[in-house]
Amino acid sequence: MADNKYITQTRENGSVLIAEEVLVNIISLAVAEVEGAELSGKPGINWGKGIKLTIDDESRVSVKCYINVAYDQSVVTIAANVQENVTTALESMAGVTVLGVDISVVGVARK
Repeated sequence: MADNKYITQTRENGSVLIAEEVLVNIISLAVAEVEGAELSGKPGINWGKGIKLTIDDESRVSVKCYINVAYDQSVVTIAANVQENVTTALESMAGVTVLGVDISVVGVARK
């Protein structure tokens, strides 16, 4: 990701630009809030955090998170909780439209 993208929101008194890195940080914190989930941090994925973020021409976002799930937790439940938390965080904090949050469970982590 050599070139930094921005979400642009036009307001009455001017524009607000939100950097892609800010959205990635919001996603990272939202995943960390879900008990039993952690980002995988796979190299080669955007920002090295296990997050792939796509911004379309209308400033809508699509997210893919690569996560590990705690050994004693339900994979399906944790993935659904991550989807909901990431969507809610992006919509409430950045005011963006979230097209989708895809979760790839790539590992199991010990507590």
